Amino acid sequence: MVFGPRVAGRRLRSSFSVLRAARRLSMRDRSWGDASACGSPRACRRVLLQLLALAGLGFGGAGGRGLRAQESALRVVGSADPPYRVFGADGPSGLYFDLMREAARRLAWPVSFIEVPSARAFKMMENGEADLMLGPLLTPERQRFLSYTQVLLPAEDKVFYGRPDAPPLRRLADLEGRMIAVHRGKRYGAAFDALPGLRLQEVNDYRVALDMVALGRVDLAVVPERQGDPLLRQRRLDLRKQALRLEGETAYLVLSRRSPWLARQAQLEHAFQAMRDDGSWQRLVAAYR
Repeated sequence: MVFGPRVAGRRLRSSFSVLRAARRLSMRDRSWGDASACGSPRACRRVLLQLLALAGLGFGGAGGRGLRAQESALRVVGSADPPYRVFGADGPSGLYFDLMREAARRLAWPVSFIEVPSARAFKMMENGEADLMLGPLLTPERQRFLSYTQVLLPAEDKVFYGRPDAPPLRRLADLEGRMIAVHRGKRYGAAFDALPGLRLQEVNDYRVALDMVALGRVDLAVVPERQGDPLLRQRRLDLRKQALRLEGETAYLVLSRRSPWLARQAQLEHAFQAMRDDGSWQRLVAAYR
């Protein structure tokens, strides 16, 4: 049986309580000759063995480290960004999650998918409150607390959406003076991120970013193209895609440097390579084109 982090923590605390109770019982009747505690010496011995067995269950049979490695699911965190990460009524889905679920199936790893804003996801990874993310770009700052695996995810171009009457964008210099909606906590590539003097409005959802453009609250929204085009159709927004594009950079699967699953990084990389070798990776990616 697999328990989430909160349940596992409660079981661990209960185990310590059971051990303390067992110790009190043994101290209360050291000679095992006084039957007042349990009814008989044999009954006392039986109760003590049961208490110790319960404590062993709380530890996952291998101490605190065994609990985390054997009972806790791999905690995958991220924001909802269709079609990559989707949190729906039927459970998590999307390109990244489908790839991750297939790799976990091959490894027989328990996985939990947790929806949080992007900035919060990175903070959880830094603090060891989460184990894995799918899609971050490589930056020196993130390398401090993230282990970048050899699993490279499909690169995605980012595009700019504006109102029909917006001045055209053909080069990065044309962004000067424009108010641009961006997703909080995300990066858009070295060329864009290094531009000085950008006027940025951070939001937690690309739908909000596009709505703000349509309402005239910002001039532009920069969105991964595979997300932006479907959102325009779904929300029936009268926006135009500009000619300027940000070439997609490699996205990665990353592990928290404070995760107990970090020791299994090589196994995870091997599973993903096997998916490429047998064509499973290609079939899953093709389903989202």
